[in-house]
Amino acid sequence: MGWSGARRVLLGVAALAAAIGGTGTADAAPSGLFAKVVVVGVPGLTWSDVQASPELTALVDQAHVGSISVKTAGPHTCPIDGWLTISAGTRAWGNVPDQPCGELPAVTNGTVDNWQAYVDRQAGHHTGAPIGRLGQTGYPICGFGPGAAIALAKTDGSVANWQPTFDPSRLAKPDCGDAVVDAGAMPLREGRDEARQKVADLVAQARAAGGWVLLVGVSQEDLNAHKQTLVAMQLPPDNGPRWLTGDSTRRPGLIQLTDITATILKGRTPATVDPAGEETASPLDGGEIHFTGKLHTDASAVIADRLGANQRYEQPRPMLFYVALTIVGAEVLALIWFLVRRSPASRRAAVFTLLVQGGFYIAVFLAQATVWWRWPAPGFSLYAVTIGISVLSAVLAQVFLKKYAYFGLAVATYLLLLVDGVLGTPMQLGSMYADGPVIGGRFYGFGNSTFAALGVGALVTAGWAAHRLLDKSKLQAALAVLVIGGAAIIVDGKPGWGTDFGGILALTPAVLLMGWLTWHGSLSLRALISVGVLGVLAVTAVSFLDYLRPADQRTHFGTFFARMLQGDVDDVFVRKLQMAVMFFHGPTGWAMLIAVLLCVFATVFPDRVPSQAYRDFYRSSAMVRPALLALSACGIVGMLLNDAGVALPAIMAGFAVPILVAHLLASHQPATVSPESHLVQES
Repeated sequence: MGWSGARRVLLGVAALAAAIGGTGTADAAPSGLFAKVVVVGVPGLTWSDVQASPELTALVDQAHVGSISVKTAGPHTCPIDGWLTISAGTRAWGNVPDQPCGELPAVTNGTVDNWQAYVDRQAGHHTGAPIGRLGQTGYPICGFGPGAAIALAKTDGSVANWQPTFDPSRLAKPDCGDAVVDAGAMPLREGRDEARQKVADLVAQARAAGGWVLLVGVSQEDLNAHKQTLVAMQLPPDNGPRWLTGDSTRRPGLIQLTDITATILKGRTPATVDPAGEETASPLDGGEIHFTGKLHTDASAVIADRLGANQRYEQPRPMLFYVALTIVGAEVLALIWFLVRRSPASRRAAVFTLLVQGGFYIAVFLAQATVWWRWPAPGFSLYAVTIGISVLSAVLAQVFLKKYAYFGLAVATYLLLLVDGVLGTPMQLGSMYADGPVIGGRFYGFGNSTFAALGVGALVTAGWAAHRLLDKSKLQAALAVLVIGGAAIIVDGKPGWGTDFGGILALTPAVLLMGWLTWHGSLSLRALISVGVLGVLAVTAVSFLDYLRPADQRTHFGTFFARMLQGDVDDVFVRKLQMAVMFFHGPTGWAMLIAVLLCVFATVFPDRVPSQAYRDFYRSSAMVRPALLALSACGIVGMLLNDAGVALPAIMAGFAVPILVAHLLASHQPATVSPESHLVQES
């Protein structure tokens, strides 16, 4: 019995099960995965297009809907990049950097023109993308249009079962298992209405052929197109229209481009394909698309929700610059005023603006609770909300904790991120510290910037708790460090919570180092090696446990462990190193490195810091040295082992240094103030 016969049997079994078991649940896998999957790809199809087209709007209440992230390996997602990514099942690089997207290659004598150039491009950019994997699988998939030829080409560029234009009669034939249809890119200006109508007609014809239609934007239509998440619809819907999702994003209403490949394969083992270059083939990045959530019955509300989601994904990065400019600008002005006048008022202003910067590390996450993307002028709303929460955090910390306001901000950040992690990181999506779907970074869990804030919050909190216990018992103080730091490590690293591989690599040795120094007070070479070994063992244990789960349920912990067993981690390290080195292409990266090294120097050699207030603070408690050394260790290890590079310790310094300076200014008050001379004892 061939696949077609087996499919009929499976459909019969599924129908019988449905009749016996009832309607099922909203989170069940779509039964339509056993039907003919027809992917209709439209480069540049936006939710604004759906809003502007009555025909496309009418599809919304007949479909599971969502948005699709079309980030590929390169900086721009041209149509060639999108179709190659579907071909490989992992992010591929198609276009030539800094050149227009251009036309898709033609098919000559059954072979995609210039195919070897795209194969070589994967090797040149170390993508590890095995283009040709989908076509090489061996299952008969029909293709229509130039983009489909690229998606379904075999490793040598040859294409079978393909036609240059859409043919509904061919699609309806039983030997056309699944299908990929290139509906053509949306035009940038003239002819967009006609293109929308064409897409709606194509969907209707595909459904008439008995297809389980997946209408998706597969790329931006042009190199200079506005980057945003695009349209994703699945028709007909199972159990009524709901929200598309996938294990690769774990977010209702959000899928990514590589999910398309996994959905076409429907659990079949992908072909083994060796990419060009030294890299071993990257595993499938995506997972089968399914649905979740409550029914939606109002197309206009759904479209408004998707347009609002795009605002949520797009606004944070640009607004981060303006928020930072406002806070740092106010800080600089206040510090200049203080240095010139040395008055109590100028001191208070300087302390307050420094605390506002500390409050930013609370506001950047808490702002998501305001649902700012649904407000008028979403960009300005995010700016105002973030500044407002930053200021409010500083005010509350000063009012209730006085000169220990710095500690309150650190503890609040620590607790906030612990709660966020346990809840599945709802405050990360759309925050200024998350590489959102448009950028194609993390869809769930903690990113590098979030980890930097958590690391500072955890280590400062642990240091304060140990300080309170140190006179009673060094052992109790050390245990407090391990408990508080350990909670951060667990939340940061646990798959499904923080899911942050690089974070626990950096935070684990820092917590162990701090615990050891709290207990023993000194650090030998043997102890340092032991701390490092324990940190590696902890990370290995988490990765191994994740590896034991089924392959489609693993996070990147288990995936990395599997690749390590296969001896296939070189390309991972190469890509991470390339990303880390990118910071040094301009003066900003070097400036951050100098600042980080100065902070580490102040931690290791406090007596050489030209500030009596800092030197007094360093000796004020036996826990200051362990806490500062742990912060430095966390930042340096994070810099060396994460793709964020020097940005990670720079973000940590951006949190820790202002609140420390605020504490020094607030606690080291002048003994006398002479209005005539303004001579004061300053920090």
